[in-house]
Amino acid sequence: MAKRQFIPNQIFIGLPWQLGAKYDRVIAKLHAKYPLYFTIVGRRDAQDAVNLFDVIKERIETSSYGIFDATGGNANVSLEFGYAEGIEVPRMITLSSHRSAQKHTKATPIISDLVGMRRAQYTNEEKLFSVLERFCKDHDYTQRFEKALAKMGRGINRGEKKAARAASLKAVRALDAKSKIRRAELVQHLEAKGYETDEVEWVLKQLHNTKVIRVTVGKYSEVSLV
Repeated sequence: MAKRQFIPNQIFIGLPWQLGAKYDRVIAKLHAKYPLYFTIVGRRDAQDAVNLFDVIKERIETSSYGIFDATGGNANVSLEFGYAEGIEVPRMITLSSHRSAQKHTKATPIISDLVGMRRAQYTNEEKLFSVLERFCKDHDYTQRFEKALAKMGRGINRGEKKAARAASLKAVRALDAKSKIRRAELVQHLEAKGYETDEVEWVLKQLHNTKVIRVTVGKYSEVSLV
């Protein structure tokens, strides 16, 4: 089997649609703090069920990790989990243990044999946030990002460190759902956020040198995640 190519900070989330709003709120908070990109595929991504599953497979294949919420024994989530398992995407299961989550279905989880699987239970939205935040901190890309920021922070003051972190996170966020972006487009994007050109150039150079992003050279320079 050929080595799987994936976006290093992309995390696929499979979940029952009833939990979508809860996950959306949690993910919005995580995106503001961490360089990971959580992607959830919904009906808006395709016109019919066949095309939708093609989108789901592509999104799983290009993710560094998969998180699957097994609450309620949802068949679609089980199918997605099985696909991720088949192509050896690292994965974990989340499961609501709140009593109300069990009232909506009499089904038992199709993913029933959890022996040896990484899993985490949560009782409410706050606990779900804690589970996913812990995941964020442990993820390889977050750790590389933090090491890069520590190196960038040498010799600059606290305010400059804070600004460098914010600009670096915005640079990574600009690549959400993208494999690459034109360098000129990224520079313009950060300038529109209020950063000076010199600041942007410095941040991109530092992130490139610490292997958090890759910036190609030439007239049509592009930026991608490493």
